[in-house]
Amino acid sequence: MGRTVPTYRQALEERMKRWEAFGRLLTTPEEKEAFATLVQGARRYVAQATYVGSPDLLESILLSVLLDMARRLPAESRSAA
Repeated sequence: MGRTVPTYRQALEERMKRWEAFGRLLTTPEEKEAFATLVQGARRYVAQATYVGSPDLLESILLSVLLDMARRLPAESRSAA
């Protein structure tokens, strides 16, 4: 039969595999930890990104990462903006 379109989760994991090379090249533990946090943020909102069904994978990844980062900000930083 014909090829099927990969799910958002499958497409995300393919993209994360490509980004692993970048993560391996980071030199400090702080950079590696920050990269791991970004990858975790991209995976945190898989259900929401799947439901929206945006044709732009990178847009969904970036929204997930930014939302995860905003969620991690201290409350006083969010209210000052």
